[in-house]
Amino acid sequence: MDDIDRQLLEALIDDGRLSYQQLAARVHLSSNSTADRVRRLRQTGVLEGFHAELNLAALGRTLHSLTDIKLKESIDRHEFERDLNGVPQVLSAIHTTGELDYQLWIVSRSTDELQSVVDTLRQLGARDVQSRIVLGEIKYNPARLL
Repeated sequence: MDDIDRQLLEALIDDGRLSYQQLAARVHLSSNSTADRVRRLRQTGVLEGFHAELNLAALGRTLHSLTDIKLKESIDRHEFERDLNGVPQVLSAIHTTGELDYQLWIVSRSTDELQSVVDTLRQLGARDVQSRIVLGEIKYNPARLL
């Protein structure tokens, strides 16, 4: 990966809908050369895809929580992970080391809905559930890793 590849990735992180022609203008290459580079970045796995970002508040999901989970001893974690797929409010589940097994990012419309999700998590095998309400989030651009 060279500096031009990095510039292409930065541009795509900023706006994944840029055309090859627009990308080419940014890195001073032809559209064909730019398209070849983007295809190579995809084939090597550096660039995994292009995604839309949803405004969760516009969807009524204004209550965000980070919820730590400790599973009951009898629960198979792979089964728990599959079951989480049926809980649409859980947007992310991170399997962790230490005292707790998972940290979940949950988005809800209200505290009542969050309570319902917590009840569901207990039914799925969560022994301990600790939620913290998110007051704000600072997102850093992954391009800083390039």
